Amino acid sequence: MSAVPDATESGGQPDRAAAARALYAISRGELVEGRAPAELLAYEGQPVESGLPLQLAVLDLWRAAGEEQGGWKVAWTSRGARDRGGKDFRPFGFILAGRIHASGERLDASAIPNGAVEAEICLTIGEHIGGAGVTPEQARAAVRAVAPSFEIISRRLPEGVSMPVRIGNGMNNWGLVVGEERSPDSLDLDALSVELRKDGELLGTGTAGPDVLDDPYVSLARVCAVLHRQGLALEPGQRIITGSLLPGEKIGQAKSFEARFGGLGSVVVDFG
Repeated sequence: MSAVPDATESGGQPDRAAAARALYAISRGELVEGRAPAELLAYEGQPVESGLPLQLAVLDLWRAAGEEQGGWKVAWTSRGARDRGGKDFRPFGFILAGRIHASGERLDASAIPNGAVEAEICLTIGEHIGGAGVTPEQARAAVRAVAPSFEIISRRLPEGVSMPVRIGNGMNNWGLVVGEERSPDSLDLDALSVELRKDGELLGTGTAGPDVLDDPYVSLARVCAVLHRQGLALEPGQRIITGSLLPGEKIGQAKSFEARFGGLGSVVVDFG
């Protein structure tokens, strides 16, 4: 990937189309060694929210290549990251439909640069919902099912890029592995515990709850407001993940990971 000497549009704004092409190439596996391309460095000092239209431009390139969107991740929902971009600002990251897998499927770790897994609650949307004033109660009513899941992330960006570029990169999402769905009415998502195992060995345990993670339905309501500012909403069938209950674990040489979510069930991903 070649850097360009001037990566701004007339008026001094970053060239969004050029930056999107750079991020699209990276997301397809073209890793950058050394200094980041000028197209991405041009976003230094830009407002955090400028990363959202950049991300949507990358999604448009995936769609032009025949891919479809399968859902969203909601970021900055954990205790340490809340409101880092402004009060109640929860950036999204798109999830490609072709990278949503069922529990137990085998993935190729070599296709996931600097890959890691995160244990997350997955919500499936049952009806269109959007707008600036969505309440957590309305968000809950729009959810058709909940499931245990692994977000597969890929730390593929070069060093030194700004937060808008990180948002433009889809917040590192590579894909999603989803376990068996259950009715949202049968579970208290704030009371879930999770165990994470690698190759059968227990790595750690965690719990849901406001001290760790925003309530998933609060996260849905907040991301609806952010999507609304981009002319978007949550749509039926989309899978939404709302933050990791435990620190992410590098895939490395692992053969498999399992996350057990108590009454929600378990999810497994194989790399062997």
